[in-house]
Amino acid sequence: MVSQTKILRKGLWMMVALVGILVAACSKMDATYKDFIKDGEIRYSQKPDTLGISPGHNRVKAWLVAKRTDVSKFKIYWNDRGNSVEVPVTDAFETDTLSVIIDNIEEGSYTFEFLTFDREGNTSIVVDTVGYVYGDEYISSMSNRLISQASLIEEEVIISWYTQSNENAIRSEIRYKSQDGTAHQIRVDAGDMETIIDEEPLEGSIEYRTVFLPHPNAIDTFYTDYSPISPVHSARIYNAFGFPETFEDTQYNHTNQTTPANVVIGSGEWRFDKFITARGNAADRKNGNGAIRSSAKAQCIFEMLYDLPNGASKISFYHGTCSSDGVSQFRVEASQNQGATWTDISNGGFTNTANLIHREISIDIEGPVRFRFFKLETPDCTTAACRMNLDDITIYDLPNK
Repeated sequence: MVSQTKILRKGLWMMVALVGILVAACSKMDATYKDFIKDGEIRYSQKPDTLGISPGHNRVKAWLVAKRTDVSKFKIYWNDRGNSVEVPVTDAFETDTLSVIIDNIEEGSYTFEFLTFDREGNTSIVVDTVGYVYGDEYISSMSNRLISQASLIEEEVIISWYTQSNENAIRSEIRYKSQDGTAHQIRVDAGDMETIIDEEPLEGSIEYRTVFLPHPNAIDTFYTDYSPISPVHSARIYNAFGFPETFEDTQYNHTNQTTPANVVIGSGEWRFDKFITARGNAADRKNGNGAIRSSAKAQCIFEMLYDLPNGASKISFYHGTCSSDGVSQFRVEASQNQGATWTDISNGGFTNTANLIHREISIDIEGPVRFRFFKLETPDCTTAACRMNLDDITIYDLPNK
């Protein structure tokens, strides 16, 4: 009996000691915990439920949805937190959609971080999203919608368009003046294939540009420079001879850069002398998928081997340097004696640059005629190559022929 009593007493003292240890430990934990919460319970402002970036021209519209009654201001960081803007929430915001226009941002992709502050100065958890800013690089990629033909027939201008291939191009705009100087503007939707001006405009007054919207939510539209439209008086494209020559037809191909060859292409038989067909290469400057490309530094010729019977009133085409090649020059020449002699119709020639340029040469040649493109030799080329691209050749006959 004595032994059991001693055991019970011993057990009781052990329990008392254990409780003492626990109490002491809890006291220390309470002290530590109080150190953390001595300023009160941590609170957060309302986290933005929905947010986004609407891109623009070197600017964006940043927006978020949050209850105005719960938010005193919001802040947005971008450029790896190198830049920020802080916006107070005032009665100027009539809805719970809070927004700000951020200007003077360089073109590129950015991560934008959003956080809000409540009336007591507590901040929300950071929420981020990615947005893009458009600028000069995007503008340099834009080009006017292509015109298939513009004709002046009986005091009416008929403009035929190629299909709009750029999905960002939402419309084009034509402006012109009547004979009395009255200004007009015409909207051309992306799906329109023909535009009619039901009067004869003042000569040289017709211009057009194309309007781009790079993103469905963009806050800015972008415009190309105005380009002239020079309607041909009742002239017609030589459609029967396969013009315009777009070099898109994959049924023909010429890739030999050194050996001249006579090749039947969409617009007839041409002589490829150090010119080759070029398709599917992003380095070539072209409309669509196909063009032709000259060799590096040598003299190169692309020549018609047949005559157009009804003379010619105009020839148009696109040209530019290939890839990052150096500049080069070329002439456009015509022959009225089946290629025995050639006459420069390009007033000394043109220079290829890094932009795809549209050229129109108005001429008045009666009777059978053929043409060639003569790329000049460039022995002093400043880069490894001075190649050129040529695309979308269109030839018009004389009016009333």
